[in-house]
Amino acid sequence: MLKRFLPRQDQFFILFQRAVDQLQLAAIEFSQMMKDLEHQQHPQQYYVDRIATYEEIADHITHDTFELLHQLFITPFDRYDIHQLTSTLDDILDLINRITQRFPFYQLQNVPNELIMLADMSAKTTEHVKNAIYLLHSLKNASSIFQQCDEIDHTESEAHHVVLVGEKKLFLEEHDFKQFFKLKEVYSHVKQVINRCQDLANIIRGIVLEYS
Repeated sequence: MLKRFLPRQDQFFILFQRAVDQLQLAAIEFSQMMKDLEHQQHPQQYYVDRIATYEEIADHITHDTFELLHQLFITPFDRYDIHQLTSTLDDILDLINRITQRFPFYQLQNVPNELIMLADMSAKTTEHVKNAIYLLHSLKNASSIFQQCDEIDHTESEAHHVVLVGEKKLFLEEHDFKQFFKLKEVYSHVKQVINRCQDLANIIRGIVLEYS
């Protein structure tokens, strides 16, 4: 209860926003890369390098957030929640970076439509994450934050269905075992990005419920 009446440490919210900006940029680039595989408007390394840059920037932001957390006694909400929120944001971008790094040596020239759909969904989900985090500075935004979290849940359910359809086609239609395992791993990683966004939505919900 006391924390509600203590001065707000707005720097945390600025850092959260900077981190989620990098996450959304990376997700958009990944989605564009998946669409660009056949057309080669940009080489795969172009996307790999850009996403790696976003991930590096986000790592510095994460470091700054943890440093601030160690320095300050008064925080806008529970220290554990700040740590969880920061770590999960970092984990999601790291997932995107790791799967992108595989593409140059996987030499995938095209991917199934379901994977392109999933990449779009991951970008859409990070947009809802961004919206929720940008609203988090004020508990007056509770209903809008919950709406963004509900959208993430809805997208995760849609993604689960797309993965089932895509993997079924993969089992039935892909006879090249190397290609099969490459695509199977990409499915797993992209779905994990969306799952972790849902984990983040649950963290945000918990914060709002605790302090509203």
